[in-house]
Amino acid sequence: MHRGLILGLTVRVAIMEGGSSADVYKAVDLPLKVAQSAAFLEIVHSALGIVRSPLFITTTQVFSRLWILWGIVVPVLQPCLAGSVGIPGTPPLAHLGFTTLMLAWASSEVIRYSFFGLKELGAVPYVSMWLRYSGFIVLYPVGVASELTMVWLAMPTISKTRMWSIHMPNAANFAVDYTIVCWIVVLLYLPGLPKLYMYMLTQRGKVLAGDAKSKQQ
Repeated sequence: MHRGLILGLTVRVAIMEGGSSADVYKAVDLPLKVAQSAAFLEIVHSALGIVRSPLFITTTQVFSRLWILWGIVVPVLQPCLAGSVGIPGTPPLAHLGFTTLMLAWASSEVIRYSFFGLKELGAVPYVSMWLRYSGFIVLYPVGVASELTMVWLAMPTISKTRMWSIHMPNAANFAVDYTIVCWIVVLLYLPGLPKLYMYMLTQRGKVLAGDAKSKQQ
C-alpha cells in the first residue's frame, strides 16, 4: 500500500504538477520512511525460509535502499534534493535525482507486490508476469544510477562536515571516517548489483519461456 501511495504521489507532484525534488520529498516523506524501514523484514523472511528469495540478493537490495535513505538522503537532505545529474537543456525528469529514485523504487515495488498478490489469488495476468520479469530491465539501472547520484551529491557535505566520523584520540582508541565508509559501500555495489541483474535476467528467461511453452501446449 505504501509503495502505491509513494508512486502516486511522485507522479502527481513531479509529472502532473511539475514539482521539484523537494516537493516530491515533502509529499512522500512519511510513507517512504515507513515502507523502506519495514523492508528489513524481507531479509528476515528470506533468512527464515518464509519466502524463497535468495538471501544474498534480498540483503543486497534491501541494505542498499536502507543505506541510501537513512545514511545519505535523510542526513544530507538539502544537497540531495537540490541537485541532479543530467545533460544540460534536457527536461528535469531526464536528470537523475531524488525524483527518478522514487519513480524507480516505487514502480519496481508496485510491480513486484502486485504480482505476488495476484499469485496468491491464483490468477496472474500475462501483463503482470511480463512486468514482473521485464520491468527491472529499465527500472533497475535507473534506480541504481539514482542511488549513486544521491551519494555523489551528498559526498561533498559528508566530507566537509566529517559527518558520523569518530576521531582520535578517544578512550576507545578507535577511529572511523564516514566518507571512507561511503566509498567502501559504493565499491560493494560492484559485485552485488551485477549479480542481482544477472539473476533477474536468468529468472526472466526461465519464467517467460516456460509460460510460452505452456501456452503452446
